[in-house]
Amino acid sequence: MNKIVIPDYENCILNTVSSILKHFGAGNGHSSLELLDRILLKDYRNIVLMVFDGMGVDILEKHLPPESCLRSNLRQRVTSVFPSTTTAAMTAYYSGLSPYEHGWLGWSLYFKEYGACIDTFTNQDSFSKIKYNGHAAFTLMPYKTVFQQIDEASGSVKSYTVIPENITFPERPNINVRVKSVEQIFENIKVISRESGKKFIMSYWHEPDATMHEKGCNIDDIRIIMRKIDDMACKMHREVDDTLVIISADHGHIDITEEIYLNEIPEIDECLIMPISMEARAVSLFIKPGMEKVFEERFNQYFNDDFILIPKDKVLSSGILGKGKQHRKVTDFIGNYIACGKTQKMLRYRTLVSPKRHIYKGHHAGLTEMEMMVPLIILE
Repeated sequence: MNKIVIPDYENCILNTVSSILKHFGAGNGHSSLELLDRILLKDYRNIVLMVFDGMGVDILEKHLPPESCLRSNLRQRVTSVFPSTTTAAMTAYYSGLSPYEHGWLGWSLYFKEYGACIDTFTNQDSFSKIKYNGHAAFTLMPYKTVFQQIDEASGSVKSYTVIPENITFPERPNINVRVKSVEQIFENIKVISRESGKKFIMSYWHEPDATMHEKGCNIDDIRIIMRKIDDMACKMHREVDDTLVIISADHGHIDITEEIYLNEIPEIDECLIMPISMEARAVSLFIKPGMEKVFEERFNQYFNDDFILIPKDKVLSSGILGKGKQHRKVTDFIGNYIACGKTQKMLRYRTLVSPKRHIYKGHHAGLTEMEMMVPLIILE
């Protein structure tokens, strides 16, 4: 049985960025990490935060030897946020807010204003894949970026975001540096770090997550990706001066053994008002009025061993989404229940306008230790 890990909002990725904000005089109302606070007191000229998608502690330990650069400098294990997915986690990094506060809960969310489930990052219909005019998530859930917060607190610090060329992200005061490869990320960080003045540099790269989705977590392709990242991190660290490099992830990953389509289970589908949304391992379920108890019985009959079914009121009161002031859209996105993955299965839904099935070998967003625990790697 996989170990279940509940997000710890005193020791998670949000606290990592809270330490950085605190260092630059921009408090965000969340606690910071004592270890990182102490290191930041050394007042490096450059603070670099590198996030590698899906690079959980489990992936690190499976694919790199203990003496590797990344593993030998792993200073602390922290949790992801919930859901343990890029949308919720990277928005926490970029905003300094918990999912409860920022509202970007998952990849696919039901926006009543559009009458549709929309993929938050790509702004397309989750089922037909039709693109929408105007960006739904940015329009309805804007936030002040950490770069804006740092600029307001300390106007002398320059901010840079080093990101893949296809990602949409605000620019100002941060300067977006767009790249086509992981090699270009490391090269750009080296170049920027040599410029004069204090700087905060944050990078994001979509591996090893992208390959694990397609091929799984325990293959040679992932080992090659991890060794390349390890080698380049070690090399860059030797070549930069007066620079603190913090390396972490948004979430971990787990191999998927079965994809289950709820529309193919009549007893379950009968209870649903609409298709499922949010994430395939953190599933938002909207149930027909009066069928809640029937649904609970049927769902647990099928999935009790694989998913934890949490009622909406408990989701909101338990703190699993984090602390702070609740975003007004959170209650829109959470149905009567959330089903949280605890084994290696995922739930999906196919509509009449859905494209051809896409098979996932690896995924995330659930509550297993593999998905929830990420490394805090520090290169001084």
